[in-house]
Amino acid sequence: MQAWGWTLLLVLVAVAALVLRQLRRYPGGWRFAFGAEYGAARSDLDRARGELSGLERSARQELSGAQGAVKAAVAAHGRRVRDAEEQVAYLRDPGRGGYRTELGDLCLYEHVLAVSTYEYSGDLPLHETAVRSEHTPRASHLYVIGPDGRQHLVTYPAAETPEGHVRQFVVDVHNAIAEAKSFRRDRPAQLREARAELRRATNDTAEQEAARRRLEEVTARQGGDLRIPAARQSRDAAYDRWQQLTGHRPR
Repeated sequence: MQAWGWTLLLVLVAVAALVLRQLRRYPGGWRFAFGAEYGAARSDLDRARGELSGLERSARQELSGAQGAVKAAVAAHGRRVRDAEEQVAYLRDPGRGGYRTELGDLCLYEHVLAVSTYEYSGDLPLHETAVRSEHTPRASHLYVIGPDGRQHLVTYPAAETPEGHVRQFVVDVHNAIAEAKSFRRDRPAQLREARAELRRATNDTAEQEAARRRLEEVTARQGGDLRIPAARQSRDAAYDRWQQLTGHRPR
């Protein structure tokens, strides 16, 4: 089928759909659905339907908005409490912390330097760790001193790891050590504040309560609103008039 044939087919389908819709909307036959002499009767039906539909739509939107506000307030409160709980848990047991960088057998995290060599494997707490390096034309040597005073040597051949990479890694470790010491110093105060924030977050339900009150007000007001029942009666009366006219009752 050529393009104009498909276009014509689509137009015919669309027209047929409109005709069927009109016949369903105004039951009783072609003349009642399309005849000019019954235009006033169709308008009467449209007005009654439109008034009820508009009132019901507005009521649904208002109620849905109030219900959504409650859900949003509950979700926001839950997120705040979870964030506070996670912060307290982190400060109580920071663990390794976030990943920073790595070089060969050494992996730097926020709170520890993970060492994995043939002679030692474990996490060294940064606030009790020191590093230094030596460099020769053939290799870079990195010494890690743990809390017990033991030293761990990691060698990086120059052919595999440029000296600049090793120096940058040492700088990163030194900076992480300084941050870890500050964190350890400030951690007790941060933990106290985090626990206080958790209590505040748990007890702060004002937004939820306000949203629930609003929902109760909307529900109560809509329950006592007589406009929708009156509009429904008007629509049913219009249906009655159409049925008396055509012998068919609209749906």
